[in-house]
Amino acid sequence: MAREHLEFIQTQVLLWITLPATAARPGVACKVLSRDTESGAVSVILKYPAGFEIPQAHYLDDDEEFFVLEGEVQIGDMTYGPRSYAYLPDGYPRGAMRAPNGAAVLTFFEGPHQNVFDGEKAFDRARLIERIAAAEQSWGDSVDPAVVGAGLEKLMLRLDEQTGERTWLLTMGAAPEATTAPLETHPHVEELFLLDGEISMPQGLLKRGAYFWRPGEIQHGPIGTRAGCTCFFRCKEGPFSTDWTKHTETIVWDAPYRPTLPESLAEHAAAPYQGNDPY
Repeated sequence: MAREHLEFIQTQVLLWITLPATAARPGVACKVLSRDTESGAVSVILKYPAGFEIPQAHYLDDDEEFFVLEGEVQIGDMTYGPRSYAYLPDGYPRGAMRAPNGAAVLTFFEGPHQNVFDGEKAFDRARLIERIAAAEQSWGDSVDPAVVGAGLEKLMLRLDEQTGERTWLLTMGAAPEATTAPLETHPHVEELFLLDGEISMPQGLLKRGAYFWRPGEIQHGPIGTRAGCTCFFRCKEGPFSTDWTKHTETIVWDAPYRPTLPESLAEHAAAPYQGNDPY
Protein backbone atom coordinates (compact mmCIF):
# COMPACT_ATOMS: atom_id res chain seq x y z
CA MET A 1 0.00 0.00 0.00
CA ALA A 2 1.22 3.48 -0.86
CA ARG A 3 -0.19 5.59 1.94
CA GLU A 4 1.96 7.84 4.04
CA HIS A 5 2.08 7.58 7.81
CA LEU A 6 -0.58 9.91 9.25
CA GLU A 7 -0.74 10.06 13.04
CA PHE A 8 -2.88 11.87 13.88
CA ILE A 9 -5.21 14.57 12.57
CA GLN A 10 -8.53 15.91 13.78
CA THR A 11 -10.75 15.45 10.75
CA GLN A 12 -12.53 18.71 11.58
CA VAL A 13 -9.65 20.64 9.96
CA LEU A 14 -10.06 18.90 6.60
CA LEU A 15 -12.02 20.58 3.84
CA TRP A 16 -15.30 19.31 2.46
CA ILE A 17 -15.37 18.83 -1.29
CA THR A 18 -18.51 18.21 -3.34
CA LEU A 19 -18.30 15.10 -5.49
CA PRO A 20 -18.98 15.69 -9.20
CA ALA A 21 -21.86 14.33 -11.25
CA THR A 22 -19.56 11.61 -12.61
CA ALA A 23 -18.83 10.19 -9.14
CA ALA A 24 -20.54 7.15 -7.63
CA ARG A 25 -22.16 9.47 -5.06
CA PRO A 26 -22.81 12.65 -7.05
CA GLY A 27 -23.38 15.84 -5.08
CA VAL A 28 -22.27 14.33 -1.77
CA ALA A 29 -19.84 16.28 0.45
CA CYS A 30 -16.62 14.38 1.07
CA LYS A 31 -13.60 14.60 3.37
CA VAL A 32 -10.63 12.51 2.23
CA LEU A 33 -8.84 11.03 5.26
CA SER A 34 -6.18 9.05 3.41
CA ARG A 35 -5.61 7.65 -0.07
CA ASP A 36 -3.45 4.93 -1.60
CA THR A 37 -1.72 6.50 -4.60
CA GLU A 38 -1.12 3.12 -6.26
CA SER A 39 -4.38 1.20 -5.80
CA GLY A 40 -6.78 4.15 -5.50
CA ALA A 41 -8.14 2.81 -2.21
CA VAL A 42 -9.43 5.63 -0.07
CA SER A 43 -10.83 6.35 3.41
CA VAL A 44 -13.39 9.16 3.50
CA ILE A 45 -16.28 10.71 5.37
CA LEU A 46 -19.29 11.11 3.09
CA LYS A 47 -21.95 13.61 4.10
CA TYR A 48 -25.18 12.86 2.26
CA PRO A 49 -27.59 15.77 1.90
CA ALA A 50 -31.22 15.31 2.85
CA GLY A 51 -33.07 13.89 -0.11
CA PHE A 52 -30.05 12.21 -1.68
CA GLU A 53 -31.12 9.40 -4.00
CA ILE A 54 -29.82 6.96 -6.57
CA PRO A 55 -33.22 5.64 -7.70
CA GLN A 56 -32.06 2.82 -9.97
CA ALA A 57 -30.96 -0.66 -8.96
CA HIS A 58 -27.19 -0.99 -9.47
CA TYR A 59 -23.95 -2.45 -8.21
CA LEU A 60 -20.60 -0.87 -7.39
CA ASP A 61 -17.58 -2.19 -9.28
CA ASP A 62 -15.36 -2.32 -6.19
CA ASP A 63 -15.60 -3.21 -2.50
CA GLU A 64 -17.24 -0.71 -0.14
CA GLU A 65 -17.04 -0.81 3.66
CA PHE A 66 -18.95 1.73 5.72
CA PHE A 67 -20.01 2.76 9.21
CA VAL A 68 -22.78 5.30 9.77
CA LEU A 69 -21.77 8.16 12.05
CA GLU A 70 -25.13 9.93 12.08
CA GLY A 71 -28.39 9.95 10.16
CA GLU A 72 -29.75 7.11 8.09
CA VAL A 73 -28.95 5.52 4.73
CA GLN A 74 -31.23 3.14 2.86
CA ILE A 75 -29.92 0.64 0.28
CA GLY A 76 -32.71 -1.41 -1.22
CA ASP A 77 -34.70 -2.89 1.65
CA MET A 78 -31.89 -2.39 4.15
CA THR A 79 -31.82 0.60 6.52
CA TYR A 80 -28.58 1.70 8.19
CA GLY A 81 -28.97 3.95 11.21
CA PRO A 82 -26.28 5.42 13.47
CA ARG A 83 -23.41 2.98 14.20
CA SER A 84 -24.55 0.51 11.58
CA TYR A 85 -21.88 -1.28 9.57
CA ALA A 86 -21.65 -3.12 6.25
CA TYR A 87 -19.08 -4.63 3.89
CA LEU A 88 -20.45 -4.88 0.35
CA PRO A 89 -18.13 -6.67 -2.10
CA ASP A 90 -17.55 -5.71 -5.71
CA GLY A 91 -20.66 -6.67 -7.71
CA TYR A 92 -23.08 -6.90 -4.79
CA PRO A 93 -26.53 -6.05 -6.25
CA ARG A 94 -28.15 -3.02 -4.67
CA GLY A 95 -31.58 -1.53 -4.91
CA ALA A 96 -32.15 2.21 -4.84
CA MET A 97 -29.97 4.18 -2.42
CA ARG A 98 -31.46 7.02 -0.38
CA ALA A 99 -30.69 9.32 2.54
CA PRO A 100 -34.08 10.96 3.17
CA ASN A 101 -32.90 13.14 6.07
CA GLY A 102 -29.18 13.15 5.32
CA ALA A 103 -26.36 11.13 6.87
CA ALA A 104 -22.64 11.16 7.64
CA VAL A 105 -20.90 7.89 6.84
CA LEU A 106 -17.33 6.75 7.40
CA THR A 107 -16.58 4.93 4.14
CA PHE A 108 -13.74 2.87 2.68
CA PHE A 109 -13.37 2.00 -1.00
CA GLU A 110 -10.74 -0.52 -2.07
CA GLY A 111 -10.03 1.20 -5.38
CA PRO A 112 -11.58 3.30 -8.19
CA HIS A 113 -15.32 2.72 -8.25
CA GLN A 114 -18.40 3.53 -10.28
CA ASN A 115 -22.07 2.61 -10.22
CA VAL A 116 -23.08 0.03 -12.85
CA PHE A 117 -26.76 0.16 -13.75
CA ASP A 118 -26.97 -2.54 -16.43
CA GLY A 119 -26.48 -6.26 -16.00
CA GLU A 120 -25.20 -8.37 -13.16
CA LYS A 121 -21.78 -9.35 -11.85
CA ALA A 122 -20.79 -12.30 -9.73
CA PHE A 123 -19.68 -11.32 -6.22
CA ASP A 124 -17.98 -13.09 -3.35
CA ARG A 125 -20.82 -13.90 -0.98
CA ALA A 126 -18.40 -15.18 1.67
CA ARG A 127 -17.08 -11.63 2.11
CA LEU A 128 -20.52 -10.01 2.29
CA ILE A 129 -21.64 -8.40 5.56
CA GLU A 130 -25.03 -6.89 4.80
CA ARG A 131 -25.65 -5.15 8.11
CA ILE A 132 -24.45 -5.06 11.71
CA ALA A 133 -26.01 -2.58 14.11
CA ALA A 134 -23.62 -2.11 17.04
CA ALA A 135 -26.43 -1.36 19.47
CA GLU A 136 -28.07 -4.71 18.71
CA GLN A 137 -24.93 -6.80 19.35
CA SER A 138 -23.47 -8.42 22.43
CA TRP A 139 -20.05 -6.89 22.99
CA GLY A 140 -17.21 -8.46 24.93
CA ASP A 141 -14.98 -10.11 22.33
CA SER A 142 -11.64 -10.85 23.94
CA VAL A 143 -9.37 -7.85 24.43
CA ASP A 144 -5.60 -8.20 24.78
CA PRO A 145 -4.93 -8.10 28.56
CA ALA A 146 -2.00 -5.72 28.00
CA VAL A 147 -4.39 -2.95 26.85
CA VAL A 148 -4.77 -0.35 29.61
CA GLY A 149 -8.22 0.76 30.76
CA ALA A 150 -11.31 -0.26 32.67
CA GLY A 151 -14.44 -1.70 31.10
CA LEU A 152 -12.70 -2.89 27.95
CA GLU A 153 -15.08 -4.32 25.36
CA LYS A 154 -14.63 -5.18 21.71
CA LEU A 155 -17.10 -5.89 18.93
CA MET A 156 -15.68 -7.62 15.86
CA LEU A 157 -17.39 -6.33 12.73
CA ARG A 158 -15.37 -8.12 10.07
CA LEU A 159 -12.70 -10.80 9.98
CA ASP A 160 -11.52 -11.92 6.54
CA GLU A 161 -10.58 -15.58 6.87
CA GLN A 162 -8.33 -15.45 3.80
CA THR A 163 -6.34 -12.26 4.41
CA GLY A 164 -6.69 -11.87 8.17
CA GLU A 165 -7.81 -8.26 7.73
CA ARG A 166 -10.31 -7.16 10.32
CA THR A 167 -12.53 -4.29 11.45
CA TRP A 168 -13.70 -3.81 15.02
CA LEU A 169 -15.05 -1.41 17.62
CA LEU A 170 -13.33 -0.97 20.98
CA THR A 171 -14.47 0.82 24.11
CA MET A 172 -12.04 1.74 26.87
CA GLY A 173 -12.80 3.14 30.30
CA ALA A 174 -10.73 5.66 32.22
CA ALA A 175 -7.31 4.66 33.51
CA PRO A 176 -5.74 5.98 36.74
CA GLU A 177 -3.64 9.13 36.44
CA ALA A 178 -0.35 7.44 37.31
CA THR A 179 -0.53 4.64 34.78
CA THR A 180 2.29 2.85 33.01
CA ALA A 181 1.89 0.69 29.93
CA PRO A 182 4.12 -1.18 27.48
CA LEU A 183 4.81 0.02 23.96
CA GLU A 184 3.35 -1.95 21.08
CA THR A 185 4.09 -2.85 17.47
CA HIS A 186 1.82 -4.40 14.83
CA PRO A 187 3.11 -6.10 11.68
CA HIS A 188 0.39 -4.54 9.54
CA VAL A 189 -1.51 -1.30 9.04
CA GLU A 190 -3.67 0.00 11.88
CA GLU A 191 -6.30 2.61 11.02
CA LEU A 192 -8.38 4.42 13.66
CA PHE A 193 -11.30 6.84 13.77
CA LEU A 194 -12.26 8.07 17.24
CA LEU A 195 -16.05 7.98 17.61
CA ASP A 196 -16.23 9.60 21.05
CA GLY A 197 -14.18 10.34 24.14
CA GLU A 198 -10.45 10.99 24.06
CA ILE A 199 -7.11 9.17 23.92
CA SER A 200 -3.75 10.36 25.22
CA MET A 201 -0.67 9.46 23.16
CA PRO A 202 2.85 10.87 22.94
CA GLN A 203 1.71 12.73 19.79
CA GLY A 204 -1.01 14.58 21.70
CA LEU A 205 -4.62 14.27 22.83
CA LEU A 206 -7.00 12.65 20.34
CA LYS A 207 -10.56 13.94 20.57
CA ARG A 208 -13.76 12.91 18.82
CA GLY A 209 -13.14 12.79 15.08
CA ALA A 210 -9.41 12.04 15.35
CA TYR A 211 -7.96 9.80 12.64
CA PHE A 212 -4.74 7.97 11.97
CA TRP A 213 -3.27 5.59 9.39
CA ARG A 214 -0.24 3.85 10.87
CA PRO A 215 1.87 1.52 8.67
CA GLY A 216 3.12 -1.72 10.12
CA GLU A 217 6.23 -2.15 12.28
CA ILE A 218 6.01 1.30 13.89
CA GLN A 219 6.41 1.13 17.66
CA HIS A 220 3.90 3.32 19.47
CA GLY A 221 2.50 4.14 22.87
CA PRO A 222 1.96 4.17 25.68
CA ILE A 223 -1.70 5.15 25.29
CA GLY A 224 -4.58 5.61 27.72
CA THR A 225 -7.80 7.50 28.28
CA ARG A 226 -8.95 9.62 31.21
CA ALA A 227 -12.50 10.08 29.96
CA GLY A 228 -13.20 6.77 28.21
CA CYS A 229 -13.59 6.37 24.46
CA THR A 230 -15.09 4.37 21.61
CA CYS A 231 -12.86 3.65 18.63
CA PHE A 232 -13.40 2.30 15.12
CA PHE A 233 -10.37 0.25 14.02
CA ARG A 234 -9.27 -1.44 10.80
CA CYS A 235 -6.29 -3.72 10.24
CA LYS A 236 -5.06 -3.86 6.64
CA GLU A 237 -2.46 -5.91 4.74
CA GLY A 238 -2.67 -9.06 6.84
CA PRO A 239 -3.53 -10.67 10.19
CA PHE A 240 -3.52 -8.40 13.21
CA SER A 241 -1.19 -9.13 16.10
CA THR A 242 0.67 -7.13 18.74
CA ASP A 243 4.22 -7.32 20.02
CA TRP A 244 4.53 -5.69 23.46
CA THR A 245 7.72 -4.40 25.01
CA LYS A 246 8.80 -5.98 28.27
CA HIS A 247 9.29 -2.56 29.86
CA THR A 248 6.55 0.00 30.54
CA GLU A 249 6.49 3.77 30.31
CA THR A 250 4.29 6.33 32.03
CA ILE A 251 1.38 7.63 29.97
CA VAL A 252 1.71 11.34 29.17
CA TRP A 253 -1.79 12.72 29.50
CA ASP A 254 -1.25 16.22 28.15
CA ALA A 255 1.45 15.85 25.52
CA PRO A 256 1.66 18.73 23.03
CA TYR A 257 0.44 18.04 19.51
CA ARG A 258 3.38 16.54 17.59
CA PRO A 259 1.83 14.67 14.67
CA THR A 260 3.35 12.75 11.82
CA LEU A 261 1.63 14.15 8.74
CA PRO A 262 2.06 13.85 4.97
CA GLU A 263 3.38 16.97 3.27
CA SER A 264 -0.11 17.75 1.96
CA LEU A 265 -1.37 18.11 5.55
CA ALA A 266 1.74 19.64 7.13
CA GLU A 267 0.05 23.03 7.54
CA HIS A 268 -2.17 21.51 10.26
CA ALA A 269 0.74 20.46 12.47
CA ALA A 270 0.96 23.85 14.19
CA ALA A 271 -2.03 23.26 16.48
CA PRO A 272 -4.79 20.70 17.05
CA TYR A 273 -8.43 21.48 16.42
CA GLN A 274 -10.05 23.18 19.42
CA GLY A 275 -13.71 23.36 18.36
CA ASN A 276 -16.70 21.18 19.04
CA ASP A 277 -17.64 19.82 15.61
CA PRO A 278 -17.93 16.01 15.58
CA TYR A 279 -15.70 15.51 12.51
